[in-house]
Amino acid sequence: MVSSNLKSLKAYPSMAAAIRKSPLIVGLGPSAWPRVITGFYFPKFKIVAYNDCHDNEIIRDFGMDVYSLKEKEPDLEISPETPGQILQTDLAKKYLKGFKKDFIFLVYKSSHILEKACEENGWRFIGNPKRLTETFENKKNFREIVQKVGLEPIPGENIAIEEMNVDKFVYFQRLFGKEKLVLQLAEVTSGGGNGTLFLDSPNGLPIFYDKVMEIRNNFEGKKKKIETVNVTAYIEGISSSISCCATQKGVLTGPIQTQIIDIKEVGTRMKGRSGNYAGSDWSFMHFTENSQYQADQIAQGVGEYMYKNGYKGIFGIDLLVEKSGKVWPVECNPRDTDAFPVVSMLMMDTGSIPLEVFHNLEHIAVKYDFDFEKVNAGYKRTPFEASQIILHNREDTAVVARNAFQAGVYKLGKNGLTYARPGFRLADLSDKNEFLFTENVPKYPGRAFVSHSRLFRMIRKGPMLLAGGGLRKEVKRAIEFVYRELKLVEAAEGISEDHGANFLFSTKLLTAKTHKELGVVDVVNVMSKTNNGFYRPAKIAWRKQLSGDHILDQIPSKRTRKHIRSDEKKLKEFGIGIKVYEDLAPKLFEDWLDLYRKIISEKSKADILIDKSWLRKKKTLGKKVGAILATKNGVVLGGNIFSEIGGILGVGFGVAERISGLSGGLGLLLDFHFMKYAQKMGYKEISFGQDTNFYGHDLSVGLISYKAKLGFIPKAANKTYFETTYLLNYAKFPDGVFFFNQNPKGALRLTAVTPKSEKDLGIYLPQGLQMEILNPDEVVKNHRNLFLAEV
Repeated sequence: MVSSNLKSLKAYPSMAAAIRKSPLIVGLGPSAWPRVITGFYFPKFKIVAYNDCHDNEIIRDFGMDVYSLKEKEPDLEISPETPGQILQTDLAKKYLKGFKKDFIFLVYKSSHILEKACEENGWRFIGNPKRLTETFENKKNFREIVQKVGLEPIPGENIAIEEMNVDKFVYFQRLFGKEKLVLQLAEVTSGGGNGTLFLDSPNGLPIFYDKVMEIRNNFEGKKKKIETVNVTAYIEGISSSISCCATQKGVLTGPIQTQIIDIKEVGTRMKGRSGNYAGSDWSFMHFTENSQYQADQIAQGVGEYMYKNGYKGIFGIDLLVEKSGKVWPVECNPRDTDAFPVVSMLMMDTGSIPLEVFHNLEHIAVKYDFDFEKVNAGYKRTPFEASQIILHNREDTAVVARNAFQAGVYKLGKNGLTYARPGFRLADLSDKNEFLFTENVPKYPGRAFVSHSRLFRMIRKGPMLLAGGGLRKEVKRAIEFVYRELKLVEAAEGISEDHGANFLFSTKLLTAKTHKELGVVDVVNVMSKTNNGFYRPAKIAWRKQLSGDHILDQIPSKRTRKHIRSDEKKLKEFGIGIKVYEDLAPKLFEDWLDLYRKIISEKSKADILIDKSWLRKKKTLGKKVGAILATKNGVVLGGNIFSEIGGILGVGFGVAERISGLSGGLGLLLDFHFMKYAQKMGYKEISFGQDTNFYGHDLSVGLISYKAKLGFIPKAANKTYFETTYLLNYAKFPDGVFFFNQNPKGALRLTAVTPKSEKDLGIYLPQGLQMEILNPDEVVKNHRNLFLAEV
């Protein structure tokens, strides 16, 4: 039950009394889970979270009060997703006004926006001011502090970024007697591994320069300057860290915890970055008493200096532990680190008071007392047995999750993971064959993630790392299960030019509105459902149900049926034969491919999407590929390439020469023969490929009528996502743009943004679908007002 752990403080009555006197604590953050430890000890506690995620519901069921902004207002967006931005929303302000008693915020890390909001409203927060955290987070300052308190830093120097060149790199290699060097941008204070690079040759310096430019561009217009780089020797050892809390009685320290870094399976191995944090493993290695003593000395020396200079509460120090047991200080993280709250759950499971309790009391500024030596020793008395890994978007592009995911405990068996029960605590796991998934787990399909951004956490009671390096087999199985279940699909990100028009792709409407190049953008696509735009699938699949009737009778257009009958009779006159090849041979495929390239390259708005390796790759995967080819005197004049997916026979690619004298064309006859073949083989449903859903620009509008006349119906493609589209400039689309989007009831309709009337368009609509025609001037005006009024 919530706050039941307060009883465990019987040995420390002054702490229990201080907690009872504490004001209401309001945790602020993107999601509720990282803030939950406070709720186990402080009866007056609530959480205000931005995201509406599945784990929020489990935490509520346990008895904690979670208020979700996105749950109350799904269209609400903030960027970045920080406590300060949460407090800027009208929704949060209204909620806070309902509190009749004094309250204090609990935040992961302070910011100027948060501090300004607190100053203007007379609010307080649990945490250290930004100016203080940035001081200790600066890697140049940290080296100096380590030396000031009499500790030994990793051999290295701090120099101006512009001084780092080939000669300087070689100089440091000789000075340290090491081939591999570590380059850390001193002023970068966010993102584990961001601004850190391991290089063993000066040939890698261009990657470093690119990273510097990228980070400086991100900080353009801000007061912070990226000016210096720490250059240190690369030391072989175990990347690790220690969780600490600076209190009035001294610095409390947990056990050394192994860091999981640069893991490709979860998307934290990236070009231009090294040492990217992916998780922690307390089971992988229980370090020697000597190494723990060294780590404690480092933490206490640095922490006492921080406390004397105004810092209070939780912080972390990254360490490097050599094989010999020697411990080196790497950098300071003056905030809750990603080891929390799992490290606190481990402390609770062993009967200890977690560091958050001391952190909160220090900042609330109430009197309390405790036995420092007893508490501090208790953290190291029982070896911790658990590990966690943070799953990320593994792609260099944005992705969209086409599925939601159920947070909680999963059991690993022979057939993979199966859902076992709800849960959000380490204590909810019963053995090493179970995994807990929590922290911002997608509650609904359609959540977008930018490149390499975090998804959610996976936790187990036991190790994740192998002794020789890498992840354990069962951990990899669990990770792959998650990515399969989410059904992630890649999405474009940023600005791209397509046949003369500029498209902006963004995960949020808010970030699209403030994009620095918005003035040159013609179309904006936001990877979520937002107001005022056109919510549509990025790709359209065309499907047709087959019955036992003659194929001609299943074609709704009388004129199309007439063309087929007429052209079928003419084929013999022209000496053209059409034949089905159930297993396409490489030579025939290459003949077809030559024709495909020739015809596609002659089109102004078409891309060649297939090459010689395509057939080989398909067959390597065990897929059977067939074709319907039209030939004359052994020369391929056209053909459809088809294969089966999920019990549906579909045309992937089709192309045909123009044959004078055919009413409907050779392509129509090939499609007719494909339908006949599919019916003969007993297929109940067929597919006619998929289109990018932006006709009139990407593809001809006539393609809609053509497929509709054959009886094909549009639907959202299986491997696509929905996006909201806004038109900012119509001049690039003089003939109009056409796309299938959702009507208010969620069904697809054809929307035409064009000055033409329905009669002038002459579109043959798919059966059962309606068309909406909108004036382009009005659409552009409304959309430009939405976007450019705020630029």
